[in-house]
Amino acid sequence: MTESHGTRSVFAGSIGQPGEIPLRIRIGVTGHRNLAPDHPGLATEISKAVEYIIQKLAVSAERVTPDDIALTVVSSLAEGADRVVACEILNREGAQLEVVLPLEQDDYCHDFKSPESVDQFNLLLDKKVSMDIVRTARSRVEAYELAGRAVVDRSDVMIVVWDGKPARGRGGTADICAYAKHWQRPILLIRVDDDSARLDTDQLPREAEGTAPLPADSMRQLDRYNQQRLPAAAVGGTPPLIDPTIPRPWLEPASPLIEYVSRYFTRADELAKRFQKRWLWAVRSLYILAPLAVLVVTAQLIFAPGHARYAWFEFGILVGVTVLLIVTREAGWHPRWISARYLAEQIRSLMFLGLTGIITLERSAVSADRLIVGEAGWTEHAANEIWFARPRFEPPADLSLLIDVLYEEWIKKQQRYHNAISDAYRKRSSWFQAASVGLFSLSAAAALLHSVGAGSGSARLFRWWDFLAIAVPAAAGALSGYAAQRDYIRHAERSKHFASTLERALAQLLGAQSLSEIQQAALNFSRSMRGEATDWYSVVHSQDVELPS
Repeated sequence: MTESHGTRSVFAGSIGQPGEIPLRIRIGVTGHRNLAPDHPGLATEISKAVEYIIQKLAVSAERVTPDDIALTVVSSLAEGADRVVACEILNREGAQLEVVLPLEQDDYCHDFKSPESVDQFNLLLDKKVSMDIVRTARSRVEAYELAGRAVVDRSDVMIVVWDGKPARGRGGTADICAYAKHWQRPILLIRVDDDSARLDTDQLPREAEGTAPLPADSMRQLDRYNQQRLPAAAVGGTPPLIDPTIPRPWLEPASPLIEYVSRYFTRADELAKRFQKRWLWAVRSLYILAPLAVLVVTAQLIFAPGHARYAWFEFGILVGVTVLLIVTREAGWHPRWISARYLAEQIRSLMFLGLTGIITLERSAVSADRLIVGEAGWTEHAANEIWFARPRFEPPADLSLLIDVLYEEWIKKQQRYHNAISDAYRKRSSWFQAASVGLFSLSAAAALLHSVGAGSGSARLFRWWDFLAIAVPAAAGALSGYAAQRDYIRHAERSKHFASTLERALAQLLGAQSLSEIQQAALNFSRSMRGEATDWYSVVHSQDVELPS
């Protein structure tokens, strides 16, 4: 399911402001071990495959160009195709190498055919490289299979060098290719035989029915995310996700991990707050302006029927409503808010999963039942890039220290947050309901006084009953519409239910007796967090700004 720790790590830093995420594509490789670097046509076809990937991701001549796409090749560096593809990609400027080994380095080298092959392997490891080792396999054969799957799990796209024949052993090229197809990884297939190599252009992603697309839209959305500028004060401090006031000497070696993840979390969190604030301002303005237009025209008809020019105020307000709606939709404040918030919550989980020493989060182990698509689909790519480029951390021997941090800083904080949100939203729902009932009661009273002729001796007072009979329901309707749009009671129920489900996560964590059990508890809680965030996204996604009715 996981590897326990990494032996070396070189991770990409920020590319502009702290917390910006590199426009990087991760290319996994699998293929036959009996292929030489000079195999006829192989180098040329690999180059074609890489160019195809880059060109498909370079979605805009003005914004995302081929030069903006950085490459990471993910490989086990087995003999043959693994190394040939890795060497071709590493010849490109800015390319990086990430290695997943099935066995300890010295043990792995025993499977190579010659001392020259060992030297080539060590030479590749001397490059700028991140290296992790599979440590959960029960046999040598299983270790190779898990390493192949880990390559797929870490990659955005796969280059498969294959003769089309069944796997010659467990975890062979055919098996890993099938695994990649199962998890819908885009695949570029290079077909080989004894005398040739050919990129299968009939099966390229986006060109053949049933093939998964390359994440071009993710690059576009990620670039848009990076283009947002934040004040230096907002990103300079990068407050950690773990309370620094509590003495925890054992966490000092985790400082690089904590600072790294906190930097990305801070940016996502600040952008979520920015877009939420703008969207809420727009929604509230719309629900104020719409009844205000009714009040203006009502006042003109009742108090100044001979001054039609006052109707221009209503026209101006309605124009303002229309412009505000268009600006809000075009700026995308709503989808950008919920996307940034969704990303921030993913990053929060990555912080604590990293403390447990987990390395590869296999898709089969952590995928939610429903993945986010559409506006927030890019967050999957962004979270993966942050996760795999992070500094590694080895958990302490005293597992109670790790349990304490996961308990206090992750699960309990989430439980307190959701309980507080539930209480706050219930109070808001009650307030809006009481205010609406009060306004409608006032409207009923005004209508009653008008119907019985109260104030009929005073034309001005009598007109006020007319005005209130129309104006108060308009205000009450706007208030009720805003409350319904925010859906406070539904969110209160969701948070209350989720807070209660966290008790099971606490029980599993506190009952863990080994590191693997702690890791499993953390994975389960992360899955719950992801499911909750997905549910939240699904609900809020349908609540974008509309013209008040």
